[in-house]
Amino acid sequence: MEDQLAAIRKRYAQKVLVTYGVGALVFTIVALTPFRVPCISRLITDIPCPGCGLTRAFVMASQLNFWGAITMNILFLPLVIGAVIFFVCALLDAFAGKNAIEQFNSALANKWIIAAAVVLMCASGYYNIIRGI
Repeated sequence: MEDQLAAIRKRYAQKVLVTYGVGALVFTIVALTPFRVPCISRLITDIPCPGCGLTRAFVMASQLNFWGAITMNILFLPLVIGAVIFFVCALLDAFAGKNAIEQFNSALANKWIIAAAVVLMCASGYYNIIRGI
């Protein structure tokens, strides 16, 4: 039974790593071409959503302009930190047989983490409206 759970976690972790690879490919296409992903919220309501500016933030970070990336969208920093931690957890699950992704997900379910995420998203949306991006 334990071996089956370990195999399931390992397959899940491998899928996560493949997803990261696909995301890196899509990001490379967005960063190196004029192709941009439009904001559906902005197209429909003409109001920027909390995620508006994240693509530009990641492009700025790829150009080593980290301060510009953080000021482009306040959500950039926590997203990068979370993505790096999740990536490390996926590596631990895939190659060391750990149960890191499940532990990380349960840590994210903490009410204080959720409250902080909601506050950051509201602040980002408000900031985007003020800047008019």
